[in-house]
Amino acid sequence: MTTLFISDLHLEESRPDITDAFLGFLQEKAHGVEKLYILGDFFEAWIGDDERTPLQEQIAAALCAVSESGTEIFLMHGNRDFLIGHDFCDRAGATLLDDPTVVDLYGTATLLMHGDSLCTADVEYQKFRANMRNPQWQQMILQRPLADRQQMAR
Repeated sequence: MTTLFISDLHLEESRPDITDAFLGFLQEKAHGVEKLYILGDFFEAWIGDDERTPLQEQIAAALCAVSESGTEIFLMHGNRDFLIGHDFCDRAGATLLDDPTVVDLYGTATLLMHGDSLCTADVEYQKFRANMRNPQWQQMILQRPLADRQQMAR
């Protein structure tokens, strides 16, 4: 049995080299393995599941194909893609995980986290993180027009 872990790919349209490398990884390494964990900052920015760019759709379809091969896919928010929701995960065949999460990794309890919560000396960032992880704040942001959120991400 094989379990794979990846994080911090920061996929974005302006970096097709990273996208191509990731798609190659999925094709060559992830099809049919037991589990794939994506531990945050999968995308450079995510402003809501209602934005459906060609890149996002390509990645969702590629992940769905891996899921259909029998691989369980788990996705955790990072500090840049904390608005990924269940709609994207459903399209991608992935399960959204809380940050942090403890999993049983072949009989060993294993802590999975994105890691930005460990930047404890950066007090301003931790305040920002607390706001962006607040469900009311997220709902307020997601209610803004898509164009406004796109501008915020830039």
